[in-house]
Amino acid sequence: MRAIRSCFTLFAIVCVSGGAHAGTPQSLSAKIDGAAFAGDDDTILLVPLPNTFSLMASTAGAAAYPPPKTPIDRLSITCTMYTPGQSFKLTSKDFAAAACNATFSKAARAPGEKATEYALDKDSTATLFEITAAHDKVIEGRFAFRLKSERGETLTISDGHFVAEDRQL
Repeated sequence: MRAIRSCFTLFAIVCVSGGAHAGTPQSLSAKIDGAAFAGDDDTILLVPLPNTFSLMASTAGAAAYPPPKTPIDRLSITCTMYTPGQSFKLTSKDFAAAACNATFSKAARAPGEKATEYALDKDSTATLFEITAAHDKVIEGRFAFRLKSERGETLTISDGHFVAEDRQL
């Protein structure tokens, strides 16, 4: 029983201290084949490593307990050649050179249906990823992609915008 209380106490401390470091509310929004997609403060993870930018987001509310009954989609964007604190813009030709990758996992919408995984269509000319502002641990940017599933289905992500904060310890 003592071990369980200690675990809950440690969990509470981590949650409270994690929230204390969050100075900027995070947001991510985009249109996925014309439908709105949004991540919220609790579902966005920014991991800027040396020369790499990695941003992940899930459907808003996905981090809630209990989780929502609606499908949870996931977006991931990873770019190399990124210098922290600087503006950064990549277009279709940069993506074709494998400098960046984007994936989207579209959750099943009906019982018995499987999630569909999409990866960046490197032949697309409608690709953009830009970091428009970087200050302290906050990075803002915009993006647009065309993605393709293994079955050849395409998905268009447009009007993407994010504000994310590096909340690593």
